[in-house]
Amino acid sequence: MKKGKSTYQFPINVDPNLAQQVIMNWLGANGFDLKEKDGNHYYQYYDPVIGRRLFEYYIQPGMVTINAYIGKYKKPYLLDDSFAGSVPKSAYKQALAPLFQTLASYNAPMGAAPAQPGTGNPSAPYNVSPYASDASAGAQPPSGSYQDFSDATGKSHEKLAVAGFVLSIFGLLLSLLGITYGVLIYMLEFYFAACGIKTRKKGLAIATFILAGLSIAILVFIIFLQALL
Repeated sequence: MKKGKSTYQFPINVDPNLAQQVIMNWLGANGFDLKEKDGNHYYQYYDPVIGRRLFEYYIQPGMVTINAYIGKYKKPYLLDDSFAGSVPKSAYKQALAPLFQTLASYNAPMGAAPAQPGTGNPSAPYNVSPYASDASAGAQPPSGSYQDFSDATGKSHEKLAVAGFVLSIFGLLLSLLGITYGVLIYMLEFYFAACGIKTRKKGLAIATFILAGLSIAILVFIIFLQALL
């Protein structure tokens, strides 16, 4: 993974206090906590499976700048498209999408080319919003309320619950053949199930926990039998 902070710039023509409130709504809906390091403030969300998501924002007249990255405050990694760390980066970018789309609607240049994650700092932001093209296509951005972002997070977690259930079925079939597809995949199954346990896909999430646990139990039993032979 490449070190650095992915930086995005959003031109706005609304009251900066509105942009501030929208960002705070998103941070609250996504479970970010305010942190302080060496006199600098940033926001962090931590999950034992996905890891840390870090977030900084700066509001200047007519401009919002956001730094988003994973890793640690003093050891940041870009949200690029490299394979290394692709799961946590992809999950974070998906979570950022509703916020970016909302900010892009506050005067995003119509038809602007999507920005690529880059490195930068508050005095030299990188580029315009990568969601400007969504606005030009007529997509309706979220309203920016806490409930709006909370609903978006819920829908995302429902998709993870479905993905976890599919993975758990596949894993169970493989375990019956004595094949394992790695500890990381099992961890993802449990993580996806945990994400979906408080959504309308709770049934699938519970089934994922059961199937994943059963897969592991079958594999342990097969390994035990092989050790006895």
